[in-house]
Amino acid sequence: MPTIDEIAKLANVSPATVSKVINNRSYVRATTRARVEQVIAETGYVPSQRARWLSTRRSHILGLLIPYRSDQIFADPHLLEIMRGIESVADEHGYSLLLSTVRTGGEAANPMARLLSSDVTDGAVVVETLDVRPETAPAGVEKPWAVIGYANDCAAPAIHADDYGGACMVTGHLLELGHRRIGVISSAPRPSALDERLRGVRDTLRANGLDLADPLLGVGDFSPESGERAALQLLALPEPPSAIFALNDRMAFGALRAAQQLGLSIPAELSVVGFDDISLATLLTPALTTVRQPGYQLGVAAAEAVFAILDGAPLASPVVIPTRLVVRATTAPPRKEVMDESGTVA
Repeated sequence: MPTIDEIAKLANVSPATVSKVINNRSYVRATTRARVEQVIAETGYVPSQRARWLSTRRSHILGLLIPYRSDQIFADPHLLEIMRGIESVADEHGYSLLLSTVRTGGEAANPMARLLSSDVTDGAVVVETLDVRPETAPAGVEKPWAVIGYANDCAAPAIHADDYGGACMVTGHLLELGHRRIGVISSAPRPSALDERLRGVRDTLRANGLDLADPLLGVGDFSPESGERAALQLLALPEPPSAIFALNDRMAFGALRAAQQLGLSIPAELSVVGFDDISLATLLTPALTTVRQPGYQLGVAAAEAVFAILDGAPLASPVVIPTRLVVRATTAPPRKEVMDESGTVA
């Protein structure tokens, strides 16, 4: 393996310039950078991580904390898109990504302490999901970190989708179609993102003289299986909903499967809406109506916030990524024969 001095000699530059290129620093001409990168590629040079730490006091590792089991993470396309966005920015900065998971809420502080209080990482991105809230971060942490979700007044930039607005769009869409009994599948415990989606549903219903009754609120855990169970419970009610809004796509897939079990036609006898717009949503028959929140952009924005702080920028304001309702083939007006004269589903 060549040394950094040998790389510098082959590229006809100083070792300091090679170091700048390796660490993606500025003040290097594009032609010089290209020449150094070509020599690195031709020689197969791999920088010593320890040497980089000694010279920069940085590990060049970005932590990523997702409070899921690993099998859950890799089964969730939305989380994978978030990870892809984070990794792309880390790679641009010459950083590796270290993934840490949390299995229970009680364990949340330990991995955060490891990621943020040791020399293992230079900073971290925390995904606020089921079991952890950003306020579990250890006190006095000086390393930069960002939250994909809601920071709840923590000293960290927060990046999240417009969850409230997306849920308002879904509820408004179903009301315009004529639905009055709308079931919702949420989760327990709920991250703030789902709280915001529920708030959007309730506010939109209330603005139209309606309310989300407790029996119409099902509980899942983000998985298709839980969405199927919750949908079966909702559809077994004496007065079942004519539409179900699952607060993520995977639970919506489960709701579609429940309808199939019961012999219900989609969307003629039941409308179903999800949230995320993962790639599988377009491959279903019928294709799923859902809310698009770009996971890749969420990951990019969070990672960029961490690197901006590393470079001396002040804490950024919360970043809200717009959402968009994508109407496909799983929503339609409710059947007239199941509606009374007032327009309320019987």
